[in-house]
Order: sequence, then structure tokens, then C-alpha cells
Amino acid sequence: MAKSKAKKPARRKAVANKTKPQTKPPAAKKARQAAKKAKAGAKQKRPAARKQQPAARMKRHAAQKKRAAAKKKQSPAGKLRAAANKTRPPANKQRPAANRPPPLTKQASAERPAGPRPAAPAPVVGPDWRAALRAELATRGNDFAAYLRSLAASGWEHADTPELAGLEHWGTMLARTDPITGIGALVRVAQHGFRIAVDAGGIGLEGMGFHASEPVMDGAPVETQIELAARWLDAPDAAHLAAVAAAIDPSRQLQIWDDDLRPSDDRAHWWYLDVGQCCGHAITRTGGDPRQPGYYDWPAETCVGRGLVVAVRGLRTQGADLRTILADVRAAMMA
Repeated sequence: MAKSKAKKPARRKAVANKTKPQTKPPAAKKARQAAKKAKAGAKQKRPAARKQQPAARMKRHAAQKKRAAAKKKQSPAGKLRAAANKTRPPANKQRPAANRPPPLTKQASAERPAGPRPAAPAPVVGPDWRAALRAELATRGNDFAAYLRSLAASGWEHADTPELAGLEHWGTMLARTDPITGIGALVRVAQHGFRIAVDAGGIGLEGMGFHASEPVMDGAPVETQIELAARWLDAPDAAHLAAVAAAIDPSRQLQIWDDDLRPSDDRAHWWYLDVGQCCGHAITRTGGDPRQPGYYDWPAETCVGRGLVVAVRGLRTQGADLRTILADVRAAMMA
């Protein structure tokens, strides 16, 4: 049998591309594209044109300056200005030695009058309370005890003699009429009596808040309190007032004259435990009631009068002569 020949697949006819051919852009679009190309070309050429403009402008300005300078030289004002420029020396050229002023020597600088210097602030100076206190005591006679006794005063219960009652009255009245002088009297007596009281107390007063070198819980030791009050008298300014106030013990439950603390005459030096407190309150108090039991509530003049009594009570040891004590107190205030 004859083998059947395999038929070749028939070739497919190429199908024509049915997509439409691209249409040409319309005339308006071509015009826009041409305008963009022209604009881009103009931008590329413009910088070269700009580079040429400054040079031309500078040439024109130079020509204008030359013409203006020529006009100025021809005018009278221009001629004067040109003559002045010719005679004026250059700025960086020094004048001839003959025309230069001589250098300033040390002697010449010393002879030059100095300008006014600002004056330093004057320190606050208190009134002359010492002279006022001396004058006050001079009018009371030499026998201070007799004068105090003659006042026949009565007052604080711890001023337990006619002399001490008179001392309280005198000190209170003095501080009321002349506060600085009254405080000065108290501080003078405190300074005088403190040394005597410390000598009398001896070693028993160590660590008890009397000496300035001893630390205390509140306020300051008695010696420091008295010293700060004395400094305030010489310069009664805000700083010294603050120092006096800071030295006061603000919270003592009892004073030395209270029943639980009041010493007998053989231990009279303990009265000085509150003398510094009286000095401080005499300076810082601005009001109060003398009927109250202590200096925290007394007015300033009461602190002075009763502070003097406390200071003298601290000197009135057993068997001592009060008249002699008051004479020494007067001498201390007169010093």
C-alpha cells in the first residue's frame, strides 16, 4: 500500500492591520509647538545680550562723569573746590614736625586739672546722743541716787527701792522725749555692768549664753547683743537695725525676773541674762503695753526704763551699797 503523504498546514494569510494610521496633528498644535521652540531659543540667546548691557551702561556713566567734572571746573564753586583739594594734605600723611603739637609728658598730664569725681555716699551717722546724755545728767546733780529718790516714783514691781523706781521713771521719760539718748543710757549702763557681772559669775557663766564666743540656740549671746546695740547707736541704718533684730531671742518662755528664774542678791549677776534682750527690744519695738509681763509686749521706752533697773539689779550683790552703784553708773553714762 502506498503511504499517505502528510499534508502540510496551509499558510494563513496575513491579516491586514486593522488599526487606523496615526493622524497628523492639527495646525493649531503645530503652531503651539513652534512657539515653544522659538521661546526656548530666545531664552538661550538672552544671557549673552545681558552681558553686553552693563559694559555699555558703564561707558555711558563714565562719559557723563567726565562731562559733569568739566562743568564743575568751569563754575566758580568747582574752581574753589579744586583749589581746596590741592592744598589739603592726604589723609594718611602726617603733618610736618613744626606743625605738630608737642607730645604730652607726665608733668603736663599731672598739671592737667582732674575732672570732678563722684562723691561716695555718706554713711548714716546718728545724733550726738553722748553729749545729750551728759547734758541731761549734769542737770540732775552729782548725787544721782538722791535725785532718783526725790522723784518718789512707783512702777514696776522689780524696782523694789525708791532709787530703782526713780531710775525706771527717769529712763522711761528720757526715752519718750529723746529715744536715741534714752537707748544710749541703757547701752552705756549695760556695757559698764556686763564686765562686772561676768567677773562675779566667773566659771559658772561659761556656756550659758553670756560670752560672744559661745554658740546659742536662738538669737545671740548677751555680749553680742549689747555690742550690736552700741553699733546701731553710732550708725542707725537699716543694716545695723537688722543685725540688732537678728540677735534677739524671739521665743523665751521666761524672763529672769519671773518667779522660777529670779536670782537672789548673792547671785545677782544672772540678771544680765536679759539685759541684752532689753537693749534689742528698746531699739526694735514700735508699740506695746507696759502692763504686760515682758519685753516682747512692752513699748520701747518701757524697755529702756526697766532695762536700766535690770542692769542695776545685776550689780546689786548682797551687802553692796546702792548709792555707790548708782554713782558708778552715772560716771559710765557721763564718759
